[in-house]
Amino acid sequence: MAAVPVSTAPKAPLWVSARPNNGFKFVGIGFADKSKTSSYQMEAKKNALYDLASEIKVDISSNSVLYTVQNNNQFNENFNSLIKLSNSDNIEGYQLIDSYENDKQYWVYYQLDKQEYANLKAQKKQQTVTKASNLIASSFIDETNQDFSSCLKKRIQAFGVLTPYLSEEINFDGALTKGIKNVFDLTNLIQQQLQSILVGVVTPTAVGGTRAVAQQQVPQLKPYQLVYSPLVYKLELKSKSPLQNFPFLVTSDEEKIKVSDKAATNVLGEIQVKVNSVEPLNQIVAFSLNPDISGLMGSDSVGRAGISVLKQFIQTPSLKVQAQVSPVNIFVTSAEKNFGKPTGTNIIESFLQQRFNGQEVMITTNAETADFLIEASADTQEDVSSDVLSNNYSIKLAALNINLQLKNRASGETLYKTQISDVYGYANNLEKAGLNAYSSDKLNAKLGEAVFFLKRKVLVY
Repeated sequence: MAAVPVSTAPKAPLWVSARPNNGFKFVGIGFADKSKTSSYQMEAKKNALYDLASEIKVDISSNSVLYTVQNNNQFNENFNSLIKLSNSDNIEGYQLIDSYENDKQYWVYYQLDKQEYANLKAQKKQQTVTKASNLIASSFIDETNQDFSSCLKKRIQAFGVLTPYLSEEINFDGALTKGIKNVFDLTNLIQQQLQSILVGVVTPTAVGGTRAVAQQQVPQLKPYQLVYSPLVYKLELKSKSPLQNFPFLVTSDEEKIKVSDKAATNVLGEIQVKVNSVEPLNQIVAFSLNPDISGLMGSDSVGRAGISVLKQFIQTPSLKVQAQVSPVNIFVTSAEKNFGKPTGTNIIESFLQQRFNGQEVMITTNAETADFLIEASADTQEDVSSDVLSNNYSIKLAALNINLQLKNRASGETLYKTQISDVYGYANNLEKAGLNAYSSDKLNAKLGEAVFFLKRKVLVY
């Protein structure tokens, strides 16, 4: 008779199949599948501690932030997850009671004394509240020193350290925190601080070595430019002091205007909005500047941990700044002569105006309002072949020469210049031959080529 194999696997303890019930202890049991990870022991421990945290009942105080959110029908399940995860990360005083493993699974059993947990939690909560109180007190010192960014950062840090206790009542020593008694007061203080930011427009006008602030003027934008100078705005506080070194998220309210999505103020309170592209529009456009509190906190893990929760209780006000988008203004002038005498016509000028005028370009009659100046000078002269033609066919030949140049009106810089030749006119006398040169098809073709290069200096599609 064959021998019956004897199993060598240890018998599973009762706690694996039946969860222990202890009125004085929290219980955490976790297991891990050995085939799925080589670090199955750490995985089982993590699961057991999360189980332990889940068993700890979270009583939501009627004076807590979480209770208020819940009763405003805005309760977010993420808050419960946040509390449980925080608890599992910070649980102290637990004990390993037993472990068990077989070929497939590894199990661990932890216990935590309820009274010991309560004492440690109360002690840790008081330390946290004290830390938050000190941050709030320090923020008022920064406020006195007009350090807006550091002041706000410390208040957000204070909220961040308190997030594990948002389900409980939290009270500060009002004497230390200048009347800030609870988390509600703290979030209101943060909200008020963000709402104290005001906007002014910086103009290029120099006043005493600095640029003047003027609300009534807005920067100008032109469509299809190769490079855009940043739009500069002034951000101030209600105290009239500049908002220094503060980050913002930037968005364009108009889809035809593309801007970089981040910017920050400098020590003068100036923020530069970088424009990437502008399509033709003839209107005022707006940009939204949203305080970037995540960017403000940087790599500060304490402050960043509370930001997602903080945003449930405050609104980061969107500040609006404006710019005027208008067509490129071009002033065209031409001096057209025939053998040194004015023709009394503006054939070249009219041609250039018609080819440039459009949605993105406007022809102006006032040079002082123009962005660019196109200047043309043209004259005719007798061509060297005229004598041969005259002797053989009684025909005179006139050559038309044109000089074109494009200037930046504000700087006076010449951006492009060219000469047009190889345009001729025929007639039985030189005067008519010269006039015929102005009406030749060759002239239109040559001017069309010149317009192509001129436009490339004015617009970049």
